[in-house]
Amino acid sequence: MKILVINPGSTTTKLAVYEDQQEIFQYKVDHAQDQEFQQKFKGPHNIFNQFEHRAKNIEEILKQNNINQLDAVVGRGGMMPPITSGTYQINDKMLDDLKNHSQANHASNLGAPLAKKIAQDFNISDKAFIVDPVTTDEILPKHKITGILEVRRYAAWHALNQKAVSREFAKSINKKYEDLNLIVAHLGGGASFGAHKHGLTVNVLNALSGEGAFTPERSGAIPAQNIIELCFSKKYTKEQMIYLIAGGGGLASLLNTKDVFGLRQNYDSLSQNQIDTLDEMITGFSRSICSLIPDLEGEKIDQILITGGLAQWPLITDKIKKDLSHLNIGITVIPGEFELEALRDGTLRVLNGKEIAKEY
Repeated sequence: MKILVINPGSTTTKLAVYEDQQEIFQYKVDHAQDQEFQQKFKGPHNIFNQFEHRAKNIEEILKQNNINQLDAVVGRGGMMPPITSGTYQINDKMLDDLKNHSQANHASNLGAPLAKKIAQDFNISDKAFIVDPVTTDEILPKHKITGILEVRRYAAWHALNQKAVSREFAKSINKKYEDLNLIVAHLGGGASFGAHKHGLTVNVLNALSGEGAFTPERSGAIPAQNIIELCFSKKYTKEQMIYLIAGGGGLASLLNTKDVFGLRQNYDSLSQNQIDTLDEMITGFSRSICSLIPDLEGEKIDQILITGGLAQWPLITDKIKKDLSHLNIGITVIPGEFELEALRDGTLRVLNGKEIAKEY
């Protein structure tokens, strides 16, 4: 079975083609390095404005790699209403919800429409899927309570990668994911932090909605009174404020760049302000990890896992290890993402008859 996997992120579009579990090729389009992309989509905008640009990138890459036949296409699930984990066939209702009723304006919303578009190109429109979307919801109801009656917390996290690295770690120590208590930090353009209790992620910190640490392009938690004053200052529109929270906040606002790779390359020549800003971002990651400890309700925490693209920079992971050394909890760094493999495997389970695709 030849499967195309598409994973649109805030600063990248990752894709891979597999023959069953064997990788044929993998490619990452780095939009942070694409000047045309940065100019066209610099300010606040609907993420669907990027659809044609990203679709064209994918079509060109498939052509360059002589891919002229596919059995299925799978995309990363987006910010649809909360649903249970699993593999879903993409339908019109899903596409409409992602475009017109999404919970947030996020790049993952493009996963399903991009998968459907490519599947149609290859005449396999009934073989387009998503797996474990961003809004996979296992948060305990009590953890959704906030101090304002009308406001409820919601799940928006790197479910695919957090679940994948958790299972990978469990396998490495000859245990089942369901037998472990873990805290997982996914660090990328955005960051999410999950408390995994016996196979269920009972709580997550969701930086997309303004929780946890700031990241290369997310604001993280902001003092409520200050954000209210900014909203009513007439300095920003509603759309611009949302963009400051998720897209133009964090390092993008503080240092005028989302390019962490560039900061890493030039670290020795950074100003003190740039170094302090990076240091505070990393300290925020450590704080976010610690804040989830109570969600395990006193049970032994087997491991803290650090994953995502930023986990490839030892400056970040070494500081987190130092910050948390007093906890006496093991810390394992699993850099990068396993999202492509997780999407592939979810699709293979359906194609091989081990699971039935869920209807959205």
